[in-house]
Amino acid sequence: MSEPVKNPNPFDALLESFRQIVREEIRSNGNGSKELLEPEELARVLKVPVSWVYEQSRQGQIPTHRIGRYIRFDLADVLDSQKRKDTP
Repeated sequence: MSEPVKNPNPFDALLESFRQIVREEIRSNGNGSKELLEPEELARVLKVPVSWVYEQSRQGQIPTHRIGRYIRFDLADVLDSQKRKDTP
């Protein structure tokens, strides 16, 4: 008897793509983790009003990570974006 032919699961390719993205993110971050800050934490570190953080995020002026309905920020990404903005 021959072995039954398995139909490939269409989600296997998607899952593998997701795993690859996660692996690349971990490798690119050096230590494997990024600490994402809440808007209030970012405002405290930058010594700016929380309203500035929300406004800049809304306008797409600072990199924002969405987690469901929540927004978070990577301090290094935000600082880099502001440095690039200041250079002519």
